[in-house]
Amino acid sequence: MTEDAFLNNPDFDVFTFGRPPVAIDIMTSVKGLDFDECFLNSQLKSAGKLQIRLLSLSDLLKAKKASGRPKDIDDISCLS
Repeated sequence: MTEDAFLNNPDFDVFTFGRPPVAIDIMTSVKGLDFDECFLNSQLKSAGKLQIRLLSLSDLLKAKKASGRPKDIDDISCLS
């Protein structure tokens, strides 16, 4: 996998590594969001020695609304 194939693949914007229930999805774009704006709004959290950057709740809600999927619409009511 090259950097270009990962970041600029028109056929895929989500890559899954591992197998459920131990898997992680890496998204190269998120419908309804701008990376630079989201990065400024994000928060850095610690989990032991691991640093994790988290999307802000308001940006997460924007993304879920933009997706329009029934599951995401249901998530909005649980997260609000």
